[in-house]
Amino acid sequence: MTNSLSRLRGYLLASAATLALTTFAAQADEAIVVVQLNEYTGPEAYFSLYLVNPEGRYEKTLWVSGDEKVWWPDTKRWFGYFSRAPQEIDAVTGASTPAGARAVMRFDIDPALIDAGYTMRVETSVEEAENYQQDAEVPLTRANERVKTPGTGYVRYIRYKL
Repeated sequence: MTNSLSRLRGYLLASAATLALTTFAAQADEAIVVVQLNEYTGPEAYFSLYLVNPEGRYEKTLWVSGDEKVWWPDTKRWFGYFSRAPQEIDAVTGASTPAGARAVMRFDIDPALIDAGYTMRVETSVEEAENYQQDAEVPLTRANERVKTPGTGYVRYIRYKL
């Protein structure tokens, strides 16, 4: 009887775990974001792409361009947010981006955030040059999907597809 009860308990736990994973997978959409940089003179750019909630506050880091953590404090606004609410970002860290190049990022996004007042913001930093805390911002809406939203500094445009 005990062996049957253990097997039943194991089966129920495995079923619950499978259901939870299936539900989680159904709640995430893949987002593809392109950040195209302008031509400029100087070293490669570091940038952070993060989510801003409807109240205008930092919500979550989506991507960090440049895996040398020594330079992260140069993106002052993002690093201030990140320092207060650290999160694991190794899976979303890419290489720094040269002038005129583009970075293509893929990550999961909760569909409940779309058309709910959230914004994606890009903050850029180039060594020994001006930093742009709000280089590009785009509201996370279906209407803005595939639209090239211009930046104000190193970013020529940001565009995304859900």
